[in-house]
Amino acid sequence: MRSVHPSQLRRALFVSAFVLMSVFAAPRPAAGAQTGSDYRLVPGMNEFGVWGGGSPDSFDFIGTVEDRELLLFGLRYGRVLGAWESVSLEYTLDIIPAAVVFEPASVRRGSSNIYGAGLSPLGFKLNFGQESWIKPFVAASVGFLYFQKDIPVPRSSRFNFTPEVGLGVQFFLAPKKALTLGYKWHHMSNANTGRSNPGMDSHVFYAGFSFFTP
Repeated sequence: MRSVHPSQLRRALFVSAFVLMSVFAAPRPAAGAQTGSDYRLVPGMNEFGVWGGGSPDSFDFIGTVEDRELLLFGLRYGRVLGAWESVSLEYTLDIIPAAVVFEPASVRRGSSNIYGAGLSPLGFKLNFGQESWIKPFVAASVGFLYFQKDIPVPRSSRFNFTPEVGLGVQFFLAPKKALTLGYKWHHMSNANTGRSNPGMDSHVFYAGFSFFTP
């Protein structure tokens, strides 16, 4: 019987989890007294959320390191700064208590799972569909991650900056409760502060849940 490589299993889990979340996100909220105004995001509204996701591989773009997998788990705070007829602008901050890079076993001695944590304190999200329970969005942020070992290769740096940009959609299953599905290009680089700076680019797919307060 052919054995399954751990990286193949993780990639299958990434895809399966995202597909399942997509399926469960589809149902429309139950009809009732709710109107389009119930789903509007207004200035001063706060978002609190949790999300998780990962990338099944890294690719050669700005960074040059390939064959790396990435898992991220985050806590989200957001605040709506402005709202107009069709869109709203939101500031976002993400705390990353857990980040894991999986690298080939041949890269270094010891574990090939490198753990880290960090923060993305500067982010913005543009939400569309003010009157709708389905709100597409585009987002960008800048932050950092600190790992227990040099990432993405030995003799680089434990500290990396993490600019990212992406898009997604929030499904408001109730006026102030939303399921999030998204994609973001995630870059890691030490900005030439380490001994080497090959950089790492990842396609991160993620899902999460948020609730909003006045």
